[in-house]
Amino acid sequence: MTRPTNEELRVDIAELTERLRQIRIEKGLPADTLPRPKVVSIPLSLALIDRMEPFKAIVIKLASILAQGQTTRIDTGKLKSYAEYVRLLSYSRGFWCTIYATGAQGAFSIIEQMNSVIDSGQLDDFDVNDAMRHLHYAIGYMTKDLALVNDEYRYFQETGVYPGVEKERLLSDPATLQTAIDEAMAQLPTKEEDDLYE
Repeated sequence: MTRPTNEELRVDIAELTERLRQIRIEKGLPADTLPRPKVVSIPLSLALIDRMEPFKAIVIKLASILAQGQTTRIDTGKLKSYAEYVRLLSYSRGFWCTIYATGAQGAFSIIEQMNSVIDSGQLDDFDVNDAMRHLHYAIGYMTKDLALVNDEYRYFQETGVYPGVEKERLLSDPATLQTAIDEAMAQLPTKEEDDLYE
């Protein structure tokens, strides 16, 4: 088998890009995605990541269950606050905070797939190894603690304030944290508009 030339690859990429644009148009979306608004502050993002620790523990436990070749249904109703945090993080001003959100979104996707096949009695259609592999990547994205330092440093350069101080202030007072979350949520596009953004 011969390798495609650079020109052939460029043509393939252009064709795929155009096909994706057509799919978006067919769905009633703009042909091209819009840049995602960056409205959630880095200190709030860091506080939300701290609050996501129990969810990360659930995902790690689920990965160990899948590694044993087993499945389990997870009550996503009890994870609603984490889903809200993930949505906020996807609109973070911090690049690495949005990477964390990508991992958490991937984990939610696996949980929803697994619940769906369990509920429908179609466990034979669920590839445990593939799910475990995807969870492994999701956990990797959710454990980029050293990378988060880059977002902290950028915030410090822009403001002259270390974001950890504001993060701790938010975490120390649940009412203040909830107010910050509510204010950030008010700036987000609607859930229906999420697909408009990259």
